[in-house]
Amino acid sequence: MRLLLTLVSLVSLTRLHANQAPLEAWLTRQASIRTLDSSFTQERRLPALKNPITTAGRLSFSKPNQVRWQLGEPAQTLAISDGKILTLIETGTKTARQTAADSPQAARFSLLSGKAFQSLETFNNAFEVVESRSLGSTHQYTVKAKDRRTRAQIPWIFLEIDSVKNELRALEIELQDKSRLRTVFHQPRYNLKLEDSLFQPDLAGYQVK
Repeated sequence: MRLLLTLVSLVSLTRLHANQAPLEAWLTRQASIRTLDSSFTQERRLPALKNPITTAGRLSFSKPNQVRWQLGEPAQTLAISDGKILTLIETGTKTARQTAADSPQAARFSLLSGKAFQSLETFNNAFEVVESRSLGSTHQYTVKAKDRRTRAQIPWIFLEIDSVKNELRALEIELQDKSRLRTVFHQPRYNLKLEDSLFQPDLAGYQVK
């Protein structure tokens, strides 16, 4: 029986490693990407709600440290980072909060442009792949952060990768309150010139906390 259990474990590990090829190919591609601009659809699922809340948005980043995450059109929520400070802006209430760009609280906005997704080595240093499965050309990965502070804010991360285009189709995160944010990307554009003004928050008239 012990031998059988050992063999089953070895087969499971082999399958998990084999299924990581699309993930590794996507991570290898990241070295050639300097900027990204993509529209997205976000689904927010809350334990108390039967149906998700769906909102359109846009993600832009310029490596190594500039990020702009916009939810709503016109913007309802903006998260803008210059690599040192992340500013979270709520346009409806004219309020803004600022936190360190490398804080666990900022990770949900700057995850894709951060160091952890820059290469296979940095990914393996930051994350552990817990499960993977294939659905045609789409490969899904369940990931958890190795850093306890980050894991306290984002217990689980789910990646969906298109193995034909080597692109991230969707990113889903589970937050500490058990809510889930699923972001599905549409027509991402790479290595465009992005204006610096995109990453400079205009806080005139806002109450900054």
